[in-house]
Amino acid sequence: MRLFKDPDKLSPRYIPEFLPHREKEIQLAENLFEGYRGYLRIIQFIGPAGSGKTSVAYHVGRRLERGIKGLKSIYLNLKLESGTKFTLYSSLARKIDPNLPVRSLGAYELLEYVLRYLKHKNLHLLIIADEVDYYVKTSRHYDAVFDLTRLNEIYLGQPINIAGIIFISRDPRWRELLDKATRSSLGNVVVNFKPYSRDQVYDIISYRASEAFIKGTIMDDVLNYISDLTAEANGDIRFALDLLFYSGMLAENENAIRVTLEHVRHVLMQIEPTITSEDIINLDEKEKIILLAISYCLKRFREPYVSIDDVWDEYKRIVVELHTEKVDRRKFHKIVESIYYKGIIDLKGFNVGISKIPVEKLSRFLNLIINRLNSEIRKRVK
Repeated sequence: MRLFKDPDKLSPRYIPEFLPHREKEIQLAENLFEGYRGYLRIIQFIGPAGSGKTSVAYHVGRRLERGIKGLKSIYLNLKLESGTKFTLYSSLARKIDPNLPVRSLGAYELLEYVLRYLKHKNLHLLIIADEVDYYVKTSRHYDAVFDLTRLNEIYLGQPINIAGIIFISRDPRWRELLDKATRSSLGNVVVNFKPYSRDQVYDIISYRASEAFIKGTIMDDVLNYISDLTAEANGDIRFALDLLFYSGMLAENENAIRVTLEHVRHVLMQIEPTITSEDIINLDEKEKIILLAISYCLKRFREPYVSIDDVWDEYKRIVVELHTEKVDRRKFHKIVESIYYKGIIDLKGFNVGISKIPVEKLSRFLNLIINRLNSEIRKRVK
C-alpha cells in the first residue's frame, strides 16, 4: 500500500519553505545585511549537526535575493569542493555563470576576475561556505578562508559587490586553528544554533511528515516516539528524518496501512545517529564505492576492523562488477583518509572499521549502509 506522497520531502537535500523554530536566527542574520552598500560582511553560523544551519543560510540567501536587486546566493560545500583553491574558486565562478572562462587563470587571478565580472554585470553575491571546520582541520593550508575574508582589500576602499560570506561550522573551536591575521579578518559576528529541544523536534517532523506522507498514514504516537529518540541524540533532525524515511519504506514494503511504533523500533535496531543518510549521499562516487567495499569486508569477516589490503581486493572486485574506473593504490589510500576525516570510518594503523557502532548492531547497520550505497552508486553509474 502507498504511504508516501513525496518521500523526497524527507531527504537531507530538501529545504522546506518553512523552518519551524529558526525564524529568530533567519531574522538576525538578515538584519546584519541591513543598509548594504557593496561592502563585505562576514557571519559565522555555529552549531551541532542537524540544527538547521544550512537551511537557515539558504533562507537568508533567498530573502536577500528578494531585497537586494541583482543579488545571487551561492552555496559552496568546503568538504566536497575544496580539493585545491583553484577547484574551489572555479566552482564559485561556474555557479555565478557556467560560461565564465576559468582554465587559463591561477586561483587568485580567478578571484579577481570574479570581482571584475560582478562589477561589470552589476551583480551582487552572498557566499555560503559550509563545512569550514572540516576544511580547516584537513587542509594543510587554509588560504581560501584568508582570501575570502580579505576580498575587500583587492580593491581597497571600493565596494566589491559581495554582500557577505556565511561560514558554517559544527565545531566552535575551528577559528582557533587559524592564524592571527585570518582570525582578525574573520571577525566575531556569530549566530549560535542550539540543539533542538524535544518539543521543537516534534513540531519540525510533524511538518515534514505532513509533506511526505499521505494523510492518516503516520500517527501521533510515532511522531512523539521519534521526537523522544531524537532529543536523546542531541536534537539532530537528520536522525529524525532518517527514522521517518526508513520506517515509511519498511511499512510500505510490508503493505501496511500506516507506519507504526514497531516499524520505528525495527529500523532503530539497524541505524545509528552517528552516520546519517546525508553523510552517505554527500560522498562522491569513488568514496561511496570504497565505503561499500569496507562495509562488505566488515560484514564478511565479522570483525570491528579489517585490513586495508582486504578492502583493496574487495574494491577491485566492485569496480569490475560496476564497469567503472579504478583508482590506483595511492589514490585509494587518499580516499580512505578522506572518508575517515569526514567522521564516517575509523583507522587503526593499516586497519579500517566503524568502531563507534556497538558490536551487536554492526551487522544490521552494515546491511542498511550496503543497501543505501548500492542504491546511490547504481543511480550514478547507469
